[in-house]
Amino acid sequence: MNALTRALLIVLAVGLVFGMGVHYESQYDDRWPYPDSDSIATEYESHVGEQVFLFGTVQSVDRDSATAQLEIAHTTGTFEMTAQRFDADVREGGVVQVLGTLEPNHVVVTQAVAVVNPAGSSKLYKHGVSLVGALLVTVLVFKHWRIDRETLAFEARYDG
Repeated sequence: MNALTRALLIVLAVGLVFGMGVHYESQYDDRWPYPDSDSIATEYESHVGEQVFLFGTVQSVDRDSATAQLEIAHTTGTFEMTAQRFDADVREGGVVQVLGTLEPNHVVVTQAVAVVNPAGSSKLYKHGVSLVGALLVTVLVFKHWRIDRETLAFEARYDG
């Protein structure tokens, strides 16, 4: 296979992946079964009794009453919610996903809570570890392989 054919196939594959991504994004909102944080912020009472899926930043946790105060972000700001039956091990500033039923007075009765970041500093740690891992993989790949610019292909290095 010559270099031009290989380059055209790569461009075609990237174009197909991009097109599938655009199609997926255009259909995403129609297929999402839960109200988004924007509609909850503006039309709260119309969603009472519905099942919701929210991301929130933990403001405080009361272990005795199994509740947590969450700050939910939306397009134009934030709003506060109380999560009942909250049993996740998370500190203030941590981020959680909450699946539950919306109740009056900005209360959500949780069915499931997943901890995204247990503390505010977790995000920096995750990005740092990912960067180190990506660098190690890149170094190992190029230690054993090289790119032949004439054929636009990877070739094994025989020198190391």
